[in-house]
Amino acid sequence: MHPKRLACLLPIVITFATLPARGELAIGGFSSDAIPSHPIRVFAAGAQGSDPPMRELAGPATQLVSPMSGVYEPNEQVIYVSDFNGKALRVYPAFADGDVAPLRVLNPPLLGQTRANAPVHAHGEIGLIASNCCIYTWPLHASGDAAPPLRHIAWGGGSNPTTQLNNPSSLIYIAATDEYAVSDYTPGPPYISRIVFHARTANGYAAPTRMLTGAGVANSRAIAWDGETRRLFVLRQEPQVNGVQPGLIAVFADDASGEALPLYTIEGPATLLDRPTGHYYYGIAHDRWLHRLWVSSASNAVNPADNRVLGFDDQASGNAAPLQQLSGSQLSGNVVGAPFAVPAMAPADTIFDDGFEGSNRAGG
Repeated sequence: MHPKRLACLLPIVITFATLPARGELAIGGFSSDAIPSHPIRVFAAGAQGSDPPMRELAGPATQLVSPMSGVYEPNEQVIYVSDFNGKALRVYPAFADGDVAPLRVLNPPLLGQTRANAPVHAHGEIGLIASNCCIYTWPLHASGDAAPPLRHIAWGGGSNPTTQLNNPSSLIYIAATDEYAVSDYTPGPPYISRIVFHARTANGYAAPTRMLTGAGVANSRAIAWDGETRRLFVLRQEPQVNGVQPGLIAVFADDASGEALPLYTIEGPATLLDRPTGHYYYGIAHDRWLHRLWVSSASNAVNPADNRVLGFDDQASGNAAPLQQLSGSQLSGNVVGAPFAVPAMAPADTIFDDGFEGSNRAGG
């Protein structure tokens, strides 16, 4: 870099780098007759208990129905929201507050009830779980109800099982290996859990690049990725025993395959991951700004009081207590969705991602 250019940039870098980078918890949920449009709520970094959100994306202009999950994209400073019952991908300014219209909406009929998405800015694409069965890829800025996909990885639960996709409930992009990964299970009894990995460029009835199977991923519910440390987090919930469903987080290297055992787990009574029968986990997210693992749960009773989010230090292991616990109707007036993280300071994130700490770019 030319010395004069470096001299011009140096004060900016110092100013931004000395700011305390913080993350914030964002979460949506599912609509109901009483709540036909579920909001996305954002909570302060230190939120606890029944603390109210610091801001909320809500109102008729948002077009939100059931924002089940979301992903923050740092290069554009937007959030990509999978609207399950709205059958759409909606894109908003990441720091929007109030009744803000989406920047664009992708809602072709074949998208169906989309559960999760994974933007890949470096390749100008976005992967989505479509119709609860498949991974479709569209141009990152595609919009409307007629935009054609670039490619798709087909359902593997029928006569052609090659893709091994059945009913994926979570989707991440692993930049280090250029793969999509989903949490899934076999199409027939006993419905054995597995993590299925596909090349980003796979199309049609393509075979997985690898699968993570066996006891280490049994009863998996969702996955998350830390790109800086290259760890894969698998949220699991065991069958009920005496009215309790044990929960745990199994941590793997992101290149693990086969029946690999986790590097370690987060489990035990202090973790509060064990839940009463009828309470289920909806998602897990890695917060690279606050260095948290966020885990959300709700109940079949559809009681807002049962909504809960736990926040663990992302280096926690064993019987570690959560650092944060939020609960109740402040999270959702119905049923919470999967948590995701957004930064509290956009300028610092942009500088770091675009040139000074590019290696820290990670998926949620």
